[in-house]
Amino acid sequence: MSQNVYEPPPGSPPPSLVDLPPPYTPNATRGAATEPPIWEPNFIDLTSQFDGAPDTHRKPLDPPPDCFSTPSPLRVKAHDFPPFRIPSISDKLAGGFRILYPSHLLEKHGISQPDWIRFLEDIGIAARLAIEGLSAVGSRTPVTSLPARGIFSSRVMGVAYDSHFTRSPKDEVQALLGVWNQSAFERRKLRVTLQTIGEGGTRSGYELLVESL
Repeated sequence: MSQNVYEPPPGSPPPSLVDLPPPYTPNATRGAATEPPIWEPNFIDLTSQFDGAPDTHRKPLDPPPDCFSTPSPLRVKAHDFPPFRIPSISDKLAGGFRILYPSHLLEKHGISQPDWIRFLEDIGIAARLAIEGLSAVGSRTPVTSLPARGIFSSRVMGVAYDSHFTRSPKDEVQALLGVWNQSAFERRKLRVTLQTIGEGGTRSGYELLVESL
């Protein structure tokens, strides 16, 4: 039984050169074009309404924020949005974070705009207080000073707070995040964590990762 065998036209290149795909060459733009864009919610940017310098005259948890005591919504959806990030204003935690409020996401979880502004402001205040040797979370055991003698006795008598406070601004911010998560966010199916921006030990700033649980 005869078989029909394909014969290339005269002058054609060998079949091995026709059938093989072209050699692969790396293309930097090829991968970037196919990667999906980074998702980001529609923020209400209120950063310009604040000077960026935390007000250390107000204590973050004194009095407690309103959302610590207000009830959660009756029905809160889980995993209803992808994680998003709030960047720091500078590479220092004391500089605070940008005041970005994604109203269409957080309102459904019972976090109002004043609640969120208070939270972001408290983070910067806590870091600023830590630099000054003060704590917004814990480490507030009063130490009674001994009465001093002399002309300055009436000025130095009293109670000193945080005389042995050694927590870093990062540790203090993480401690404050723990209070907010336990008291306000987690029962509303939210969680906020602090992350460092940078690779290889080179820090270029911080960001708050907001997740729907």
